[in-house]
Amino acid sequence: MSALALTIVMSGLAMAGLLMVISGWIEPAPSLARTIEHLRRPGEVTVGATPKPGVHRLLAPIVSALTDRQRLVPSPPQLRLVNRTAEQHAISLVAAAVVGLVAPPLLLAALRTAGVVDASVVIPVIAGLAGAAAGPLIVHAALVERAAVERSDLRYQVSAYLDVVTMLLAGNSGYEGALEQGAHAGDGRLFVELRRRMRESGTRGSTLTDALARAGRDLGLDELEQVAATAALSAAEGAPVARTLAAKCATLRSALSTEQESEARLRTSRLTTPIVGMALIFMALVMYPALSFS
Repeated sequence: MSALALTIVMSGLAMAGLLMVISGWIEPAPSLARTIEHLRRPGEVTVGATPKPGVHRLLAPIVSALTDRQRLVPSPPQLRLVNRTAEQHAISLVAAAVVGLVAPPLLLAALRTAGVVDASVVIPVIAGLAGAAAGPLIVHAALVERAAVERSDLRYQVSAYLDVVTMLLAGNSGYEGALEQGAHAGDGRLFVELRRRMRESGTRGSTLTDALARAGRDLGLDELEQVAATAALSAAEGAPVARTLAAKCATLRSALSTEQESEARLRTSRLTTPIVGMALIFMALVMYPALSFS
């Protein structure tokens, strides 16, 4: 390599190093409040953006009106399960009401223009009012159902988490170490939330059972809160934590199995009416030619 090429390469490396030093010196050190806010950020599964301040002020009366009537707005754990804020839910309800108010009259007007139906002015108005009332109810019911599905999935993840913690305790691990290692055993939503809250607990100086209790309270998982209380009580009283958690895991699995069996029976009973209707239709199709010829 010639002296000129060596000089150019060394000059480039020196400039790059100087720029890195300057950029690191200019970059301000993060404050403690910013670090805590970063640790308390939503989990990786959280979607959606927070409304802007202007939109928040615009939706504040709607949100307060919905909050005063608990039947019209889901509970905070249900909103957290579907990763939606109260403002976003209010936007969904308003949008559903507007769509339900506008869509039926437009559809009836299009059908009337095409000559398919001949409806008076009263019918589109009634259809629009009915759609405006039904739209938010449909959105609310869909959110509650989705939250129930998410909660059921999280309960199965709680059972898997307890299995891992029980095995770690059987391997002579401390209960706090088992709780922390068990949170790194999966990549589901519950494990993500537990890891995040355990980081928060480490920053605050609180125990891991407090992280479990907060996760159960925020997600509406009573089983996780009971596990946290049981682990904390067993550790305080000197009782065997592994045996207690194993019993809690067996109880949870039995409850989930009972719910699955009840759901299967309910779905089977829902099939009775369609099957009977199909049998009657088939009998009518078989008997009608014989009756017509006779």
